[in-house]
Amino acid sequence: MESINNDKIQKILVTPGIGGQPTFSSGSKVSFHFITRIASNNVVVDNSYLWPKHMEIVLGKKFKLEVWEIIIKSMCKGEISKFIVNKCLIGSYPFISKTLRDAGRTSTPSTSHCCTAQLQKNGTGYDDLNNLLAEPTDLEFTIELLKIEEPGTFEKETWLLDENEKRNTIPELKEAGNEFYHKGMYKEAEEKYMLALGFLEQIMIKLKPREKEWNELNNIKTPLLLNLAQCKLISKEYYQVIEHCTSILDDNPDNVKALFRRGKANISVWKMNEAREDLKRLSSLDPSMQVSVNRLLCQINEAVKKKDDEDRQKLRGKLF
Repeated sequence: MESINNDKIQKILVTPGIGGQPTFSSGSKVSFHFITRIASNNVVVDNSYLWPKHMEIVLGKKFKLEVWEIIIKSMCKGEISKFIVNKCLIGSYPFISKTLRDAGRTSTPSTSHCCTAQLQKNGTGYDDLNNLLAEPTDLEFTIELLKIEEPGTFEKETWLLDENEKRNTIPELKEAGNEFYHKGMYKEAEEKYMLALGFLEQIMIKLKPREKEWNELNNIKTPLLLNLAQCKLISKEYYQVIEHCTSILDDNPDNVKALFRRGKANISVWKMNEAREDLKRLSSLDPSMQVSVNRLLCQINEAVKKKDDEDRQKLRGKLF
């Protein structure tokens, strides 16, 4: 048995790993399975082997259960070891376990999200975790270290990206979205556009609106919103088209693409007056669109006339 961290962690090797001791540089991603047991009675708390996917953490990113980083750094790839951990190092484990369960890694029913203070007051929604909160105890972690990936050798998850990385990724996401769109893969294109827009929003929220940098980013945002609106138009999600185009037109009332797409969406949700206003403004801004505008205006008139005729038929012969 090996002692770690001033005897607060006891390590028992079960199966040796392969190769030498890894360096575990900051930013490395480690993949592992784990089984958590109550040390005093061997009762299983969590078992990642029963989950759809193994556990992954990135070292040096302040994972809420620091002890996992400590014990993993004592292991080799392929190794299986047991670690008996003093309760003073694992007070946050019930919260980590709740988060993993609520995220869908297990089939156990979950409760709504709440902060740590609320959890301590109201409980986690899981009896075994509530017991751990009420009476902290030593835990035993059986860890199987599956894989170690050095920084730069794996695609970072979005939450790991810093602001500069997000800025640099936005054009790549737009280009990927455009490629999906041209292949007719509209849902996949939507996902790329929405991810890029999410990055932009995270950066822009820190800036003062209408100042130079904010305006530059807003100019990048507009074509992404237009592309997303076009995908939503194809998938007949008309109210989202209206929402995205209105967001553009609030900043730039003369954006002809936004007017055209919102006009078409307004027709589809029977907002004929709004559609006429969008199309007439579009025609005045871009005379080259007159043929398309006239076609849509005729479509509006025909739809209104048809509905009026149907209403008259329904009312014919009825007395009030």
